[in-house]
Amino acid sequence: MSVASVGYLRFGIADPSTWVEFGTGVLGLMESSKPDDQGARFLRMDDHPFRFMIEPAEKEGLTATGLEYRGKDEWQLACDTLVAAGHEVERGSADEAARRCVTGFVSTRDPSGNLLELYYGRALDYVRFNSPVGIASFVTGDEFTGDMGFGHAVLPAPNTYETIDYYTDLIGLGICDDLTPPMPEGAPHTRIVFMHADNPRQHSLALYNNPHPAGVVHIMVEVETMDEVGLAMDRAKAADIPVIATLGRHVNDNMCSFYMMSPGGIAVEFGYDGLLVDWDNHTPTVSTEGDLWGHEYNF
Repeated sequence: MSVASVGYLRFGIADPSTWVEFGTGVLGLMESSKPDDQGARFLRMDDHPFRFMIEPAEKEGLTATGLEYRGKDEWQLACDTLVAAGHEVERGSADEAARRCVTGFVSTRDPSGNLLELYYGRALDYVRFNSPVGIASFVTGDEFTGDMGFGHAVLPAPNTYETIDYYTDLIGLGICDDLTPPMPEGAPHTRIVFMHADNPRQHSLALYNNPHPAGVVHIMVEVETMDEVGLAMDRAKAADIPVIATLGRHVNDNMCSFYMMSPGGIAVEFGYDGLLVDWDNHTPTVSTEGDLWGHEYNF
């Protein structure tokens, strides 16, 4: 039993058009033509029908994280394991599954209250990705690595120990790094536990040991060249998007990136050169430094 990837995210945004404008004009994502009778808009970055669902909502932030299992058997085992451990699991209807472009899914919450959608059987439409700003492709996997998901997300987990056990023992993720970075005087104690799925990306999900008003600490999308990172920095500046971490390189996943604040208070890391790992020959690390250089934070 293991999670194949973090396949999609759902955001609640007061005016979805603001996030679509940011997603297409700054990130370089492509808007999908997929219709929705609930007013959602969809952004894609590869041959998946969407990676981000942007829904109208009064409360802005992350609504749900979609975790993909490779097949029905693995998915059913995860569902049964959660129920046996006393967690509520709600099966989605056929119409709800079709809206998500999946064969089947269930909804459940982790011990810190984050809503998850566990699914299998993503329906790909193979529409050619066409970035409005000219990005050739995002790093989401290929014929050698398989699907690696949209990137990664860091979720708030104030019930830290119970939430770690939930993801490792029940959901099927593995710990790859446990970071306790140095913090300014007076700042809350910070611990970030990084977790990998069943793909080579160094981490697909991470847990932050404090609450967060947006329901997500940050999300990450990855491109194939350093020039694309620089061009995204230029687009963010031109669009007056707040940069909340300067260019830098992380220690654990080698990502060279910068961070910006999107509509709805969702922080987005835009990066290049993320580490790919052979999990059969990896020893989880414990870290006290998050960055090799750069990344001056201004959250």
